[in-house]
Amino acid sequence: MVVLAASVVTKGGKPLLSRQFLGLPRSRLESLLSSFPRLVSPASEHTVLEASGVRFVYTPLEDLYVLLITNTQSNILLDLSTLALVTRILTELASGGRGGAVNEQDVLRVSFEILSAWDEVVSLGWRENVNLQQVRSVLEMESHEEKIQEIIARNKEHEAKEELKRRAKQLEVQRREMTRRGQNPYSSNSSSGFSQQQSYTPPAPSSYDQQASRYDSAPSVAPKFKTKGMQLGSKGRKNDSSLAEALGGLNVDDEPLLLRRQPEEEERLPSPAAPPAPTKNVNPFGEVEERDVNLVVRETLSLALNRDGGVNSLSLKGDLDLRILNPDNAVVVVTLPPPSTYSAAAGGNDLQFKTHPNVDKKAWADRGEIKLKEGKKGFPVGQSLGVLKWRMTGKDESSIPISINCWPSTDSGSSTVNLEYELENSSLSLHNVVISIPLPEGTAPTISEAPTVGSYYINPQTNSLDWSIDVVSEDAETSTGSMEFEVDGDDAGAFFPVQVEFVSQKTLCGVEVLSVVNPDGSPVDHSLDTLLSAEDYAVV
Repeated sequence: MVVLAASVVTKGGKPLLSRQFLGLPRSRLESLLSSFPRLVSPASEHTVLEASGVRFVYTPLEDLYVLLITNTQSNILLDLSTLALVTRILTELASGGRGGAVNEQDVLRVSFEILSAWDEVVSLGWRENVNLQQVRSVLEMESHEEKIQEIIARNKEHEAKEELKRRAKQLEVQRREMTRRGQNPYSSNSSSGFSQQQSYTPPAPSSYDQQASRYDSAPSVAPKFKTKGMQLGSKGRKNDSSLAEALGGLNVDDEPLLLRRQPEEEERLPSPAAPPAPTKNVNPFGEVEERDVNLVVRETLSLALNRDGGVNSLSLKGDLDLRILNPDNAVVVVTLPPPSTYSAAAGGNDLQFKTHPNVDKKAWADRGEIKLKEGKKGFPVGQSLGVLKWRMTGKDESSIPISINCWPSTDSGSSTVNLEYELENSSLSLHNVVISIPLPEGTAPTISEAPTVGSYYINPQTNSLDWSIDVVSEDAETSTGSMEFEVDGDDAGAFFPVQVEFVSQKTLCGVEVLSVVNPDGSPVDHSLDTLLSAEDYAVV
Protein backbone atom coordinates (compact mmCIF):
# COMPACT_ATOMS: atom_id res chain seq x y z
CA MET A 1 0.00 0.00 0.00
CA VAL A 2 1.06 3.62 -0.57
CA VAL A 3 -0.45 6.31 1.67
CA LEU A 4 -0.21 9.68 -0.05
CA ALA A 5 -1.53 11.76 2.87
CA ALA A 6 -3.39 11.58 6.19
CA SER A 7 -5.74 14.48 6.89
CA VAL A 8 -8.46 15.86 9.12
CA VAL A 9 -11.21 17.98 7.55
CA THR A 10 -14.50 19.35 8.77
CA LYS A 11 -17.77 18.20 7.25
CA GLY A 12 -17.95 21.60 5.59
CA GLY A 13 -14.72 20.90 3.66
CA LYS A 14 -12.28 22.97 5.77
CA PRO A 15 -8.87 21.25 6.12
CA LEU A 16 -7.57 21.32 9.72
CA LEU A 17 -4.29 19.47 9.28
CA SER A 18 -2.67 17.17 6.78
CA ARG A 19 0.54 15.16 6.54
CA GLN A 20 1.87 14.35 3.06
CA PHE A 21 4.07 11.26 2.98
CA LEU A 22 4.92 11.49 -0.73
CA GLY A 23 5.39 14.30 -3.21
CA LEU A 24 1.84 15.63 -3.49
CA PRO A 25 1.52 19.31 -4.55
CA ARG A 26 -0.28 21.53 -2.08
CA SER A 27 -2.78 22.80 -4.65
CA ARG A 28 -3.67 19.24 -5.61
CA LEU A 29 -4.09 18.22 -1.95
CA GLU A 30 -6.26 21.25 -1.10
CA SER A 31 -8.45 20.52 -4.10
CA LEU A 32 -8.95 16.90 -3.03
CA LEU A 33 -9.73 17.81 0.58
CA SER A 34 -12.20 20.58 -0.32
CA SER A 35 -14.07 18.32 -2.75
CA PHE A 36 -14.14 15.27 -0.44
CA PRO A 37 -17.22 16.16 1.70
CA ARG A 38 -19.31 16.62 -1.46
CA LEU A 39 -18.42 13.10 -2.60
CA VAL A 40 -19.67 11.48 0.62
CA SER A 41 -23.21 10.23 0.27
CA PRO A 42 -25.31 10.51 3.46
CA ALA A 43 -27.05 7.23 2.66
CA SER A 44 -23.86 5.32 1.94
CA GLU A 45 -22.77 2.66 4.42
CA HIS A 46 -19.22 2.48 3.03
CA THR A 47 -16.20 4.47 4.20
CA VAL A 48 -14.24 4.09 0.96
CA LEU A 49 -14.66 5.99 -2.28
CA GLU A 50 -12.57 6.69 -5.36
CA ALA A 51 -12.35 9.93 -7.33
CA SER A 52 -9.79 11.94 -9.30
CA GLY A 53 -7.46 8.93 -9.59
CA VAL A 54 -7.10 8.43 -5.83
CA ARG A 55 -8.87 6.49 -3.09
CA PHE A 56 -10.36 8.08 0.02
CA VAL A 57 -10.53 5.88 3.13
CA TYR A 58 -12.26 7.84 5.90
CA THR A 59 -13.86 7.71 9.34
CA PRO A 60 -16.51 10.22 10.49
CA LEU A 61 -16.01 11.78 13.95
CA GLU A 62 -18.90 14.04 15.00
CA ASP A 63 -18.21 17.17 12.87
CA LEU A 64 -14.92 15.90 11.43
CA TYR A 65 -13.56 13.40 8.96
CA VAL A 66 -10.28 11.53 9.44
CA LEU A 67 -9.19 10.27 6.03
CA LEU A 68 -6.30 8.64 4.22
CA ILE A 69 -5.58 9.45 0.58
CA THR A 70 -4.04 6.42 -1.15
CA ASN A 71 -3.47 5.24 -4.67
CA THR A 72 -6.10 3.02 -6.25
CA GLN A 73 -3.82 -0.06 -6.24
CA SER A 74 -3.29 -0.10 -2.47
CA ASN A 75 -4.46 -2.96 -0.24
CA ILE A 76 -7.81 -1.87 1.18
CA LEU A 77 -7.46 -4.11 4.26
CA LEU A 78 -4.12 -2.54 5.20
CA ASP A 79 -5.61 0.90 4.48
CA LEU A 80 -8.44 0.27 6.94
CA SER A 81 -6.00 -1.01 9.59
CA THR A 82 -3.82 2.09 9.18
CA LEU A 83 -6.87 4.36 9.32
CA ALA A 84 -8.00 2.74 12.58
CA LEU A 85 -4.60 3.34 14.22
CA VAL A 86 -4.38 6.92 12.91
CA THR A 87 -7.87 7.65 14.23
CA ARG A 88 -7.12 6.19 17.67
CA ILE A 89 -3.99 8.34 17.93
CA LEU A 90 -5.92 11.49 17.01
CA THR A 91 -8.79 10.87 19.44
CA GLU A 92 -6.44 10.00 22.31
CA LEU A 93 -4.21 13.06 21.85
CA ALA A 94 -7.03 15.50 21.11
CA SER A 95 -9.17 14.36 24.05
CA GLY A 96 -6.23 14.23 26.46
CA GLY A 97 -6.77 10.52 27.08
CA ARG A 98 -10.28 11.02 28.49
CA GLY A 99 -12.08 9.77 25.38
CA GLY A 100 -15.33 11.24 24.11
CA ALA A 101 -16.09 13.66 21.30
CA VAL A 102 -13.35 15.62 19.54
CA ASN A 103 -13.93 19.06 18.03
CA GLU A 104 -11.96 21.43 15.83
CA GLN A 105 -10.32 23.28 18.75
CA ASP A 106 -9.07 20.02 20.28
CA VAL A 107 -7.35 19.02 17.02
CA LEU A 108 -5.69 22.41 16.50
CA ARG A 109 -4.45 22.46 20.11
CA VAL A 110 -2.35 19.30 19.66
CA SER A 111 -1.77 19.41 15.91
CA PHE A 112 2.02 19.06 16.11
CA GLU A 113 1.78 16.10 18.51
CA ILE A 114 -0.67 14.38 16.13
CA LEU A 115 1.63 14.87 13.13
CA SER A 116 4.63 13.54 15.08
CA ALA A 117 2.68 10.45 16.09
CA TRP A 118 1.49 9.86 12.52
CA ASP A 119 5.11 9.96 11.34
CA GLU A 120 5.76 6.94 13.56
CA VAL A 121 2.93 5.04 11.83
CA VAL A 122 3.63 5.88 8.17
CA SER A 123 7.07 6.50 6.66
CA LEU A 124 7.48 7.54 3.02
CA GLY A 125 3.99 6.23 2.31
CA TRP A 126 4.50 2.77 3.84
CA ARG A 127 2.92 1.51 7.03
CA GLU A 128 5.37 0.80 9.86
CA ASN A 129 4.96 -2.34 11.95
CA VAL A 130 3.97 -0.50 15.15
CA ASN A 131 0.99 -0.48 17.47
CA LEU A 132 -0.54 2.18 19.69
CA GLN A 133 1.52 1.20 22.75
CA GLN A 134 4.78 1.53 20.83
CA VAL A 135 3.78 4.97 19.54
CA ARG A 136 3.04 6.03 23.13
CA SER A 137 6.48 4.86 24.24
CA VAL A 138 8.20 6.90 21.52
CA LEU A 139 6.24 10.06 22.34
CA GLU A 140 6.95 9.75 26.09
CA MET A 141 10.76 9.51 25.65
CA GLU A 142 12.39 11.16 28.70
CA SER A 143 15.58 13.23 28.86
CA HIS A 144 18.07 12.30 31.59
CA GLU A 145 20.00 15.57 31.10
CA GLU A 146 16.80 17.62 31.52
CA LYS A 147 16.05 15.88 34.82
CA ILE A 148 19.55 16.67 36.11
CA GLN A 149 19.14 20.36 35.24
CA GLU A 150 15.76 20.45 37.00
CA ILE A 151 17.27 18.86 40.13
CA ILE A 152 20.10 21.42 40.12
CA ALA A 153 17.63 24.30 39.78
CA ARG A 154 15.44 22.98 42.62
CA ASN A 155 18.46 22.54 44.91
CA LYS A 156 19.67 26.07 44.23
CA GLU A 157 16.20 27.45 44.93
CA HIS A 158 15.97 25.45 48.17
CA GLU A 159 19.39 26.66 49.36
CA ALA A 160 18.44 30.27 48.58
CA LYS A 161 15.22 29.95 50.62
CA GLU A 162 17.11 28.41 53.55
CA GLU A 163 19.66 31.23 53.46
CA LEU A 164 16.86 33.80 53.37
CA LYS A 165 15.21 32.22 56.43
CA ARG A 166 18.51 32.17 58.30
CA ARG A 167 19.21 35.83 57.56
CA ALA A 168 15.67 36.85 58.51
CA LYS A 169 15.97 34.99 61.81
CA GLN A 170 19.36 36.59 62.48
CA LEU A 171 18.00 40.09 61.83
CA GLU A 172 15.00 39.42 64.05
CA VAL A 173 17.27 38.33 66.94
CA GLN A 174 19.38 41.45 66.42
CA ARG A 175 16.32 43.68 66.47
CA ARG A 176 15.04 42.17 69.73
CA GLU A 177 18.45 42.50 71.38
CA MET A 178 18.71 46.16 70.43
CA THR A 179 15.18 46.82 71.66
CA ARG A 180 16.05 45.16 74.99
CA ARG A 181 19.12 47.45 75.28
CA GLY A 182 16.95 50.51 74.70
CA GLN A 183 18.37 51.26 71.24
CA ASN A 184 16.36 52.06 68.12
CA PRO A 185 16.79 49.07 65.74
CA TYR A 186 15.78 51.17 62.73
CA SER A 187 18.29 54.01 63.13
CA SER A 188 21.10 54.36 60.58
CA ASN A 189 23.92 53.92 63.12
CA SER A 190 22.32 51.39 65.42
CA SER A 191 23.58 48.38 63.47
CA SER A 192 27.19 49.42 63.86
CA GLY A 193 26.64 50.06 67.57
CA PHE A 194 25.20 46.60 68.05
CA SER A 195 27.92 44.90 66.05
CA GLN A 196 30.51 46.26 68.43
CA GLN A 197 28.88 44.31 71.27
CA GLN A 198 29.24 40.96 69.51
CA SER A 199 31.43 38.24 71.00
CA TYR A 200 33.56 38.00 67.90
CA THR A 201 35.46 40.43 65.67
CA PRO A 202 34.49 40.31 62.01
CA PRO A 203 37.34 40.36 59.46
CA ALA A 204 38.57 43.65 58.06
CA PRO A 205 36.58 44.88 55.02
CA SER A 206 39.71 44.97 52.88
CA SER A 207 40.47 41.32 53.64
CA TYR A 208 36.91 40.26 52.79
CA ASP A 209 36.96 42.30 49.57
CA GLN A 210 40.19 40.60 48.55
CA GLN A 211 38.66 37.18 49.20
CA ALA A 212 35.50 38.05 47.26
CA SER A 213 37.46 39.36 44.30
CA ARG A 214 39.57 36.19 44.34
CA TYR A 215 36.40 34.06 44.18
CA ASP A 216 35.14 36.06 41.18
CA SER A 217 38.39 36.22 39.23
CA ALA A 218 39.83 32.76 39.98
CA PRO A 219 37.12 30.14 40.61
CA SER A 220 39.72 27.37 40.25
CA VAL A 221 40.86 27.87 43.89
CA ALA A 222 37.39 27.01 45.22
CA PRO A 223 38.17 23.33 46.12
CA LYS A 224 39.89 24.39 49.35
CA PHE A 225 36.37 25.21 50.67
CA LYS A 226 34.78 21.95 49.57
CA THR A 227 35.99 19.67 52.36
CA LYS A 228 33.52 21.18 54.85
CA GLY A 229 31.11 23.05 52.61
CA MET A 230 29.02 25.91 53.91
CA GLN A 231 29.23 26.63 57.68
CA LEU A 232 26.15 28.60 58.64
CA GLY A 233 26.79 31.14 61.34
CA SER A 234 30.60 30.90 61.12
CA LYS A 235 32.87 33.91 61.42
CA GLY A 236 33.38 36.09 58.43
CA ARG A 237 30.17 34.90 56.69
CA LYS A 238 27.65 37.14 58.47
CA ASN A 239 27.76 39.69 55.70
CA ASP A 240 24.74 40.96 53.81
CA SER A 241 26.51 39.95 50.61
CA SER A 242 25.96 36.26 51.47
CA LEU A 243 22.22 36.83 51.10
CA ALA A 244 22.75 38.43 47.73
CA GLU A 245 24.92 35.51 46.68
CA ALA A 246 22.27 33.00 47.75
CA LEU A 247 19.42 34.81 46.00
CA GLY A 248 21.46 35.58 42.92
CA GLY A 249 23.40 33.24 40.70
CA LEU A 250 26.05 30.75 41.70
CA ASN A 251 28.21 31.21 44.77
CA VAL A 252 31.12 29.30 46.29
CA ASP A 253 28.85 27.02 48.32
CA ASP A 254 27.02 25.82 45.20
CA GLU A 255 30.14 24.14 43.85
CA PRO A 256 29.89 20.75 45.65
CA LEU A 257 26.42 20.23 44.15
CA LEU A 258 27.54 21.11 40.65
CA LEU A 259 30.66 18.97 40.92
CA ARG A 260 28.45 15.97 41.66
CA ARG A 261 25.96 16.79 38.91
CA GLN A 262 28.20 18.12 36.16
CA PRO A 263 31.55 16.28 35.96
CA GLU A 264 32.42 18.08 32.75
CA GLU A 265 32.93 21.31 34.76
CA GLU A 266 35.52 19.79 37.09
CA GLU A 267 38.44 21.94 36.04
CA ARG A 268 40.03 22.38 39.45
CA LEU A 269 43.57 22.27 40.76
CA PRO A 270 44.35 18.78 42.25
CA SER A 271 45.67 18.44 45.76
CA PRO A 272 49.46 17.98 45.78
CA ALA A 273 49.12 15.05 48.21
CA ALA A 274 46.67 13.07 46.04
CA PRO A 275 47.42 11.45 42.68
CA PRO A 276 45.33 12.74 39.78
CA ALA A 277 42.03 10.92 39.35
CA PRO A 278 41.41 9.13 36.04
CA THR A 279 39.34 11.27 33.69
CA LYS A 280 35.81 9.96 33.31
CA ASN A 281 34.95 8.12 30.08
CA VAL A 282 38.50 8.34 28.75
CA ASN A 283 38.93 5.85 25.93
CA PRO A 284 42.07 3.87 26.90
CA PHE A 285 42.18 2.09 23.56
CA GLY A 286 43.67 4.98 21.60
CA GLU A 287 42.46 6.84 18.55
CA VAL A 288 41.05 4.75 15.69
CA GLU A 289 42.50 5.41 12.25
CA GLU A 290 39.56 6.15 9.96
CA ARG A 291 39.25 4.08 6.78
CA ASP A 292 36.98 4.42 3.75
CA VAL A 293 33.99 3.68 6.00
CA ASN A 294 34.13 4.61 9.70
CA LEU A 295 31.68 3.15 12.20
CA VAL A 296 31.30 4.51 15.74
CA VAL A 297 29.35 2.53 18.36
CA ARG A 298 28.60 4.24 21.67
CA GLU A 299 26.67 2.97 24.71
CA THR A 300 26.05 4.85 27.97
CA LEU A 301 24.77 3.00 31.05
CA SER A 302 22.82 4.49 33.96
CA LEU A 303 22.23 2.00 36.77
CA ALA A 304 21.03 2.36 40.36
CA LEU A 305 21.65 -0.66 42.60
CA ASN A 306 20.22 -1.05 46.07
CA ARG A 307 22.37 -2.07 49.02
CA ASP A 308 21.08 -5.65 48.86
CA GLY A 309 22.36 -6.10 45.30
CA GLY A 310 19.05 -5.65 43.48
CA VAL A 311 18.37 -3.22 40.64
CA ASN A 312 16.33 -0.08 41.32
CA SER A 313 16.56 1.22 37.75
CA LEU A 314 18.52 0.47 34.58
CA SER A 315 18.75 2.61 31.46
CA LEU A 316 21.08 1.85 28.55
CA LYS A 317 21.26 4.08 25.47
CA GLY A 318 23.24 3.27 22.36
CA ASP A 319 23.75 4.53 18.84
CA LEU A 320 25.62 3.54 15.70
CA ASP A 321 27.06 6.35 13.56
CA LEU A 322 28.19 5.80 9.98
CA ARG A 323 30.65 8.08 8.18
CA ILE A 324 31.53 7.57 4.51
CA LEU A 325 34.91 8.99 3.46
CA ASN A 326 35.11 7.39 0.00
CA PRO A 327 32.21 8.35 -2.35
CA ASP A 328 32.58 4.98 -4.11
CA ASN A 329 31.27 3.30 -0.96
CA ALA A 330 28.20 5.47 -0.42
CA VAL A 331 25.76 2.55 -0.72
CA VAL A 332 27.43 0.05 1.62
CA VAL A 333 25.59 -2.65 3.53
CA VAL A 334 26.54 -2.99 7.22
CA THR A 335 25.65 -6.34 8.77
CA LEU A 336 24.92 -6.71 12.49
CA PRO A 337 23.32 -9.55 14.45
CA PRO A 338 19.55 -9.40 13.72
CA PRO A 339 17.27 -7.95 16.43
CA SER A 340 15.91 -11.40 17.36
CA THR A 341 19.35 -12.46 18.70
CA TYR A 342 19.60 -9.81 21.44
CA SER A 343 17.05 -11.39 23.80
CA ALA A 344 19.75 -13.25 25.76
CA ALA A 345 21.75 -10.06 26.42
CA ALA A 346 18.61 -8.10 27.36
CA GLY A 347 17.34 -10.79 29.74
CA GLY A 348 14.07 -9.60 31.23
CA ASN A 349 14.69 -5.97 30.26
CA ASP A 350 12.88 -4.11 27.49
CA LEU A 351 15.19 -3.56 24.48
CA GLN A 352 14.01 -1.41 21.56
CA PHE A 353 15.75 -0.50 18.30
CA LYS A 354 15.05 2.46 16.01
CA THR A 355 16.56 2.92 12.55
CA HIS A 356 17.07 6.04 10.45
CA PRO A 357 14.07 6.84 8.19
CA ASN A 358 16.18 6.16 5.07
CA VAL A 359 17.25 2.71 6.28
CA ASP A 360 15.42 -0.38 5.04
CA LYS A 361 13.55 -1.49 8.17
CA LYS A 362 12.60 -4.91 6.78
CA ALA A 363 16.23 -5.75 5.98
CA TRP A 364 17.20 -4.76 9.51
CA ALA A 365 14.40 -6.74 11.16
CA ASP A 366 14.96 -9.91 9.08
CA ARG A 367 18.73 -10.03 8.56
CA GLY A 368 20.27 -7.31 10.74
CA GLU A 369 21.39 -5.31 7.67
CA ILE A 370 21.81 -1.53 7.68
CA LYS A 371 21.24 -0.48 4.09
CA LEU A 372 19.36 2.19 2.18
CA LYS A 373 15.79 1.82 1.04
CA GLU A 374 15.07 1.27 -2.63
CA GLY A 375 15.45 4.47 -4.62
CA LYS A 376 17.93 6.18 -2.28
CA LYS A 377 21.15 7.35 -3.96
CA GLY A 378 23.57 6.82 -1.08
CA PHE A 379 24.63 7.76 2.44
CA PRO A 380 26.03 11.30 2.89
CA VAL A 381 29.78 11.56 2.29
CA GLY A 382 32.10 13.23 4.80
CA GLN A 383 29.63 13.57 7.65
CA SER A 384 28.46 11.28 10.46
CA LEU A 385 24.95 9.87 10.23
CA GLY A 386 23.17 8.06 13.06
CA VAL A 387 21.74 4.99 11.34
CA LEU A 388 20.68 2.98 14.41
CA LYS A 389 19.67 3.77 17.99
CA TRP A 390 18.65 1.46 20.80
CA ARG A 391 17.46 1.72 24.36
CA MET A 392 17.15 -0.86 27.13
CA THR A 393 15.26 -0.30 30.38
CA GLY A 394 14.16 -2.55 33.22
CA LYS A 395 15.21 -4.10 36.53
CA ASP A 396 16.63 -7.48 35.48
CA GLU A 397 19.84 -8.26 37.39
CA SER A 398 21.28 -10.39 34.55
CA SER A 399 22.41 -7.23 32.70
CA ILE A 400 24.62 -5.91 35.54
CA PRO A 401 28.27 -5.70 34.33
CA ILE A 402 29.84 -5.36 37.80
CA SER A 403 28.36 -5.66 41.31
CA ILE A 404 29.51 -3.68 44.35
CA ASN A 405 29.13 -4.84 47.95
CA CYS A 406 29.67 -2.08 50.53
CA TRP A 407 29.23 -3.40 54.07
CA PRO A 408 29.72 -0.83 56.88
CA SER A 409 29.55 -1.96 60.52
CA THR A 410 29.60 0.49 63.43
CA ASP A 411 30.93 0.05 66.97
CA SER A 412 31.72 2.60 69.73
CA GLY A 413 31.72 5.67 67.51
CA SER A 414 33.78 4.18 64.68
CA SER A 415 32.93 2.29 61.48
CA THR A 416 34.60 -0.59 59.68
CA VAL A 417 33.79 -0.72 55.97
CA ASN A 418 34.28 -3.83 53.81
CA LEU A 419 34.20 -3.04 50.12
CA GLU A 420 34.34 -5.62 47.35
CA TYR A 421 33.44 -5.92 43.69
CA GLU A 422 32.70 -8.83 41.35
CA LEU A 423 32.57 -8.92 37.54
CA GLU A 424 29.10 -10.27 36.70
CA ASN A 425 29.45 -10.28 32.88
CA SER A 426 32.48 -12.44 32.13
CA SER A 427 32.46 -11.46 28.44
CA LEU A 428 33.29 -7.84 29.29
CA SER A 429 36.70 -6.34 30.02
CA LEU A 430 36.29 -3.12 32.04
CA HIS A 431 39.00 -0.46 31.96
CA ASN A 432 39.69 2.65 34.07
CA VAL A 433 37.47 1.34 36.88
CA VAL A 434 37.04 3.79 39.78
CA ILE A 435 34.90 2.89 42.82
CA SER A 436 34.28 6.02 44.89
CA ILE A 437 32.88 5.74 48.43
CA PRO A 438 32.04 8.95 50.36
CA LEU A 439 33.59 9.58 53.77
CA PRO A 440 32.06 11.29 56.83
CA GLU A 441 32.91 14.97 56.90
CA GLY A 442 36.18 15.84 58.59
CA THR A 443 37.44 12.25 58.92
CA ALA A 444 40.42 10.35 57.54
CA PRO A 445 40.25 6.57 56.96
CA THR A 446 42.74 3.99 58.22
CA ILE A 447 43.34 1.13 55.80
CA SER A 448 43.09 -2.14 57.70
CA GLU A 449 43.19 -4.36 54.59
CA ALA A 450 44.89 -3.02 51.46
CA PRO A 451 43.15 -3.53 48.09
CA THR A 452 43.79 -6.96 46.59
CA VAL A 453 43.72 -5.32 43.16
CA GLY A 454 44.61 -1.77 42.11
CA SER A 455 45.32 1.19 44.36
CA TYR A 456 43.45 3.78 46.42
CA TYR A 457 43.72 7.46 47.25
CA ILE A 458 41.75 10.11 49.12
CA ASN A 459 40.02 12.59 46.83
CA PRO A 460 39.82 15.95 48.68
CA GLN A 461 37.56 17.47 46.04
CA THR A 462 34.73 14.99 46.67
CA ASN A 463 35.77 13.97 50.23
CA SER A 464 35.76 10.33 49.19
CA LEU A 465 38.00 7.27 49.03
CA ASP A 466 38.59 6.32 45.41
CA TRP A 467 39.59 2.75 44.56
CA SER A 468 41.19 2.60 41.10
CA ILE A 469 41.67 -0.59 39.03
CA ASP A 470 43.19 -0.43 35.55
CA VAL A 471 41.50 -3.56 34.16
CA VAL A 472 38.73 -5.78 35.53
CA SER A 473 38.44 -9.01 33.52
CA GLU A 474 38.74 -12.75 33.81
CA ASP A 475 41.78 -12.81 31.51
CA ALA A 476 43.65 -10.41 33.82
CA GLU A 477 42.49 -12.45 36.86
CA THR A 478 40.98 -9.31 38.39
CA SER A 479 37.31 -10.31 38.22
CA THR A 480 36.99 -9.91 42.02
CA GLY A 481 38.67 -7.69 44.60
CA SER A 482 38.21 -6.37 48.13
CA MET A 483 39.54 -3.88 50.66
CA GLU A 484 38.74 -2.76 54.20
CA PHE A 485 39.17 0.50 56.09
CA GLU A 486 38.17 2.08 59.40
CA VAL A 487 36.97 5.61 59.98
CA ASP A 488 35.45 7.66 62.81
CA GLY A 489 31.67 7.97 62.85
CA ASP A 490 28.75 5.63 63.42
CA ASP A 491 26.42 6.63 60.56
CA ALA A 492 26.29 3.73 58.08
CA GLY A 493 24.34 5.85 55.58
CA ALA A 494 27.26 8.29 55.25
CA PHE A 495 29.09 5.78 53.02
CA PHE A 496 26.44 5.91 50.29
CA PRO A 497 25.92 6.42 47.40
CA VAL A 498 28.92 4.46 46.09
CA GLN A 499 29.77 5.72 42.58
CA VAL A 500 31.35 3.51 39.90
CA GLU A 501 33.03 4.58 36.66
CA PHE A 502 34.42 2.40 33.86
CA VAL A 503 34.73 2.04 30.10
CA SER A 504 34.76 -1.03 27.86
CA GLN A 505 35.45 -1.79 24.23
CA LYS A 506 32.48 -4.17 24.00
CA THR A 507 28.82 -3.20 24.17
CA LEU A 508 26.51 -4.50 26.86
CA CYS A 509 23.70 -5.37 24.43
CA GLY A 510 26.03 -7.30 22.13
CA VAL A 511 25.75 -4.94 19.16
CA GLU A 512 28.74 -5.58 16.90
CA VAL A 513 29.63 -5.04 13.26
CA LEU A 514 29.95 -8.38 11.45
CA SER A 515 30.76 -7.12 7.95
CA VAL A 516 30.71 -4.08 5.66
CA VAL A 517 30.24 -4.84 1.96
CA ASN A 518 29.19 -3.18 -1.27
CA PRO A 519 25.86 -4.14 -2.88
CA ASP A 520 27.76 -6.62 -5.09
CA GLY A 521 29.15 -8.39 -2.01
CA SER A 522 32.74 -7.13 -2.22
CA PRO A 523 34.23 -6.23 1.20
CA VAL A 524 34.86 -2.59 2.12
CA ASP A 525 37.87 -1.34 4.05
CA HIS A 526 36.35 0.03 7.26
CA SER A 527 37.28 1.11 10.78
CA LEU A 528 35.33 0.53 14.00
CA ASP A 529 35.36 2.55 17.23
CA THR A 530 33.32 0.97 20.06
CA LEU A 531 32.97 2.28 23.61
CA LEU A 532 30.69 1.45 26.56
CA SER A 533 30.81 3.96 29.42
CA ALA A 534 29.09 4.29 32.81
CA GLU A 535 27.21 7.57 32.89
CA ASP A 536 25.58 7.24 36.33
CA TYR A 537 26.38 3.94 38.07
CA ALA A 538 25.72 3.96 41.80
CA VAL A 539 24.80 1.88 44.85
CA VAL A 540 22.24 3.97 46.73
